[in-house]
Amino acid sequence: MKSDRSDFFAFTLILVFLGMAIASAPPRRTYRSTPQPCTKHQPVSYSPVLVKINISGSYTMKDLPEVQRVGPSLVLDALNNQNPYKYKLADGVQPNMTLYVTFNNDTYGHYGASVTGYLYDGDFNFSLTANYVTTPKLFSDLAEQVNIYITRGWCRNCPSPCVIN
Repeated sequence: MKSDRSDFFAFTLILVFLGMAIASAPPRRTYRSTPQPCTKHQPVSYSPVLVKINISGSYTMKDLPEVQRVGPSLVLDALNNQNPYKYKLADGVQPNMTLYVTFNNDTYGHYGASVTGYLYDGDFNFSLTANYVTTPKLFSDLAEQVNIYITRGWCRNCPSPCVIN
């Protein structure tokens, strides 16, 4: 009787170790991601570009509702300083472009932003590092980068340099 128990215990112990060895074996097939195709977006030729601007903060902003109320017109003014009469706020109509702007900051009071722009046939995104002390300069640089994407086009997953025909 005693040898049956020890045999059963030994058999169980061998099965546990065998199960752990099988579980830790590498998979037979490895996952390989397929590269995304190179896509090129032509410059936006129509004017005005109707813009909807959504603003958020990646930190607790002092007055987020006020920034969300005033910020879109400040961004739009900065866009029109880059390219006069090219952009118009989509107030009550379907926008051609939606901008999602997320403001961020570092522990020293510097500001930056992450921007994603969606058009009906493509999107772009970029970040401005938290190096800005004043918001007018941040809005100006943000608008400059958006204007470059809109007026020159952009590439995604393409080898550098990006050449738009």
